[in-house]
Amino acid sequence: MIFRFDSVGKCVVSFLVSALCISLAGAQDLPCSRRVLPVALRDRENLPIQNVSVVDLEAKVHGKAIKVLSLAPDPRPHRLVLVLDASASMGSTDDTPLFALESPLAQHFYEVNRQRSQIALLIFNKHITETVDFAQGNVAVGDKLKQISSDRYYPKTNVKGTTALYDTVLAGLDLLAHPSSADALYVLTDGGPDNASKHRAADVTQRLAVTRVRLFAVLLHKDIDHRNRTPEEVPGEDLANIARKSGGEILSSADWNGKQITLSADPEAKWKSQETLARLYQTILADQLLEIELPFPIAKDERWELKLSDSARRKWKGAQITYPTTLVKCGYE
Repeated sequence: MIFRFDSVGKCVVSFLVSALCISLAGAQDLPCSRRVLPVALRDRENLPIQNVSVVDLEAKVHGKAIKVLSLAPDPRPHRLVLVLDASASMGSTDDTPLFALESPLAQHFYEVNRQRSQIALLIFNKHITETVDFAQGNVAVGDKLKQISSDRYYPKTNVKGTTALYDTVLAGLDLLAHPSSADALYVLTDGGPDNASKHRAADVTQRLAVTRVRLFAVLLHKDIDHRNRTPEEVPGEDLANIARKSGGEILSSADWNGKQITLSADPEAKWKSQETLARLYQTILADQLLEIELPFPIAKDERWELKLSDSARRKWKGAQITYPTTLVKCGYE
């Protein structure tokens, strides 16, 4: 999930970026058959695949081919909404509360990304308890995170109540004026069931699909071994589905290992915590934009498939593509 950039000539690069910006600015004026969507292409080590072209990609909807028109890095500035779970399950442990794990992860996210994106902050339990919007600036987010981490009584007095995750995600979208695929939500939670929201998972999935905002998440819990659990027993399964459908990512677990934080993208992951997080952040901030043309108007929300061609799969064995899996019906475009 680490992307690299190169330049050939200033005039050429400037022209291409300007052309892409013009295309994005007029994206809402495109006919319904044309879509511009965020994608991330990675090899078996979750590193970016270089030099992918449109001929390396195949797309279909209802068995009919979708024309792939272009693929280019996203030049737009990114806005990120950091969402922190402060419900009772984040504080109710026998030893160290999960909120004590969440706080340093939130600070790491802020420190790494504050120079290259705009950041807002939401903290929630049964309702939103803290809000730092984009107008207050990144410094205000950093100050709030420092205040929380230095307050030894914060978990005891503020981490409580039920969980309204879905309502909070929608509130995060409301912080994004004119949301787009350049924007993302980054959620830190234990993945416990949402038992307080007025909205459902389907409402969140639909709103993300319409706005093209991607959702990323890190699940925090003590037991990272889910191999003997059924899908219904795995914490955060609903959130994982929402993230994947939006074109986002989810890390399956974050846990304490002695005094170190252990993270994994899957049960067999061997990456160090810093590297795992860096790859996740790069997926958020260094996505590419795929322009496609549909073979027919979409009368209802449709699932579509994007994959590498046979020759590209042989070249990049074990590669994966992260992309929004739902094409929104015409009328929302």
